[in-house]
Amino acid sequence: MKTKLLLLTLFGFFATNAQTTYNLNWFMGIGTNVDLTIDQGDTVIWTWQDALPHTVENEVGNSVETFNSGTITGIGETYSYTFTVVGDNHYFCGIHGAGNMSGNITVREVLGVDENNLNTISLYPNPASSVLNIELPKNMQTGQITVFDILGKEVYSQEFESKDNLGINILNWNSGSYFLKVVSGENTQTERFIKN
Repeated sequence: MKTKLLLLTLFGFFATNAQTTYNLNWFMGIGTNVDLTIDQGDTVIWTWQDALPHTVENEVGNSVETFNSGTITGIGETYSYTFTVVGDNHYFCGIHGAGNMSGNITVREVLGVDENNLNTISLYPNPASSVLNIELPKNMQTGQITVFDILGKEVYSQEFESKDNLGINILNWNSGSYFLKVVSGENTQTERFIKN
């Protein structure tokens, strides 16, 4: 009997440019379509949950990255891989086949900080529940503030002019992680915040 249970545990702290580690329990009969969406730089760790030999390997022609654990046997054994290329990575167990043990890791682009970075902006409180305050450096006289949800959808946009501090009312927003992007001239800075 195939079990379709996938135990997925998220570790890591939400902070600017922080990577996250995803743990997947890997065992015979896990079923197909074990899919996960992660950010560039995140790591996935597969942990063997049975005593059978398994591999974790990319499906040639259907993956943007190449990875292969080789054959590993034993309960509690692990294989980890850090994904750095944006795109899909179909993977499977080379011993038991894609019909019994497979999935897809989708790697999405991380909103980053431009090399021509401005002095640091400050967001507080973080996490926030009603108003997110934005403290801008003195050299930022005009620009655009845009907020994206964790899926990359724009949820807020505002131009600013000659203000050191701004506030965004987030009281009616869904709880979760967001990215706030500030563009001023040639400079860009992105910060992550959490809405309670």
